[in-house]
Amino acid sequence: MNRRNFIKNVGCGAMGSTTLLSSLTSLGALNGLTNFNKNAPGEDYKAIVCILFSGGIDSFNMLMPTGTTVNGDNGFSEYLALRTDLAVAQTPSSFLALNNPQCSSFRGQNCAYSAFGVHPQMSGIRDLFNAGKLAFMSNIGTLIEPILTPNEYQNSLKKIPLGIYSHSDQIMQWQTSVPQSRDALGVGGRMADILNANNANNGISMNISLAGKNVFQRGQSVSEYSISDNVDPNNVGLQSFPSWWGNQGLLQEMRTNAIDSLVGQTYSNLLQKTYSATAKESMASFEIFKEALKRVPTISTTFPNTSLAGDLAAITKVMSVRQQLGTKRQIFFVNYGGWDMHDGLLGGLNGKLPVVSQAMKAFFDSTVELGISENVTTFTISDFARTLTSNGNGSDHAWGGNNMIMGGAVNGGRIFGAYPKMDLSSANNRNISYRGNFIPTVSTDEMYAEIALWYGVSPSDLCYVLPNLGNFYSYAANNYPIGFMNFNQSPISTTNHPLGCLNY
Repeated sequence: MNRRNFIKNVGCGAMGSTTLLSSLTSLGALNGLTNFNKNAPGEDYKAIVCILFSGGIDSFNMLMPTGTTVNGDNGFSEYLALRTDLAVAQTPSSFLALNNPQCSSFRGQNCAYSAFGVHPQMSGIRDLFNAGKLAFMSNIGTLIEPILTPNEYQNSLKKIPLGIYSHSDQIMQWQTSVPQSRDALGVGGRMADILNANNANNGISMNISLAGKNVFQRGQSVSEYSISDNVDPNNVGLQSFPSWWGNQGLLQEMRTNAIDSLVGQTYSNLLQKTYSATAKESMASFEIFKEALKRVPTISTTFPNTSLAGDLAAITKVMSVRQQLGTKRQIFFVNYGGWDMHDGLLGGLNGKLPVVSQAMKAFFDSTVELGISENVTTFTISDFARTLTSNGNGSDHAWGGNNMIMGGAVNGGRIFGAYPKMDLSSANNRNISYRGNFIPTVSTDEMYAEIALWYGVSPSDLCYVLPNLGNFYSYAANNYPIGFMNFNQSPISTTNHPLGCLNY
């Protein structure tokens, strides 16, 4: 067993990293590099779950109009005429109806329709919405500043996000909410920078990923702790030693001495020092995490046998041992990909949307079982929406789309933002393309700001979490960016704080 093979085998494949150093640094053990205004979020537990639909979901085939417009136009007829061969159904009764959905206006933009339905394969989402536990955010997307008219976009009178229709750019910008940069920290990472010190055990990162390394959870002093969906004490996070190496007697003593020798040396090189300290702390964190998972209670909620449901079931188990882990705040990240449907769109959605619906319904039910449904907020993100017109058998890259927010503290049963009118006329002040492509009405900043305030981020720290937020919103007592969260359990300072810093 030489030094090279030892280092090679001591890493963890589940973390998606290629070296021990990159694997261990992703455990989030390097805390305290900078000092932030640490505002204790209180003794209650709260968790945020971000589900990424990578590839760009056709979200206007997830939430569709079935009622009339304010001018009496038939919403379903407009949907059918615009989507042609991409229409999910030929009659509005084929959609799963949302009961009396309140659809708000936002930033001077009115919601175009009076009634809505969801995809026929999303009964779980329909049930959550009708029970007031899930809301839709309509026509949301990446923005640096508000863009109110097609002219402002077409003539570059306002700042436009970098690589507006690029997968790599937009998937990054949804996770950073800094569309003018390709090198920004993640929203979840920034929140963790501020709040991680409130967890009793700072050796375990509050950011836990079921999708390996990601941008959303990358902070200045906190990164993700990556685990697989097979959450049990013998298979989680860092597998410190290869399976063929024994775990008893002399061999256990040998490996312990080897590791102590490896990470206990005094290195003159700063990187080597960081490596040494991180390795030792991370291995201790692994043991804490493994011991906590031995106390996972019996969970009776049945999760479907799908990858997304498996990831959410693993999150349920981790949340169930939050006290053993010493955590008041946790942020989870999941990626469910395969949405770049330039071809075979209808069949693709028929296969994937029921997976989403069933998994999210089971996850919410599990939080009810654990007694923490009011403490967990789940939301979906995606690269961008897709064109409303067909390319022949699919749709192409667009901009503003629809996403979901779920939880006991969500003001559910409502559609926030402003669902756009589904026509391509010159009177439609959100459409910027003959293909059907909408300028977002709601920015990612506004959605994240409301979640952050509910989560316990102080208003004075919002500009660190969201550098562009001052372009859209300025905090005032009882005046929240959008209104989709219930703040009854989240007291916040009543002091106004200036926003607008741009230190991304």
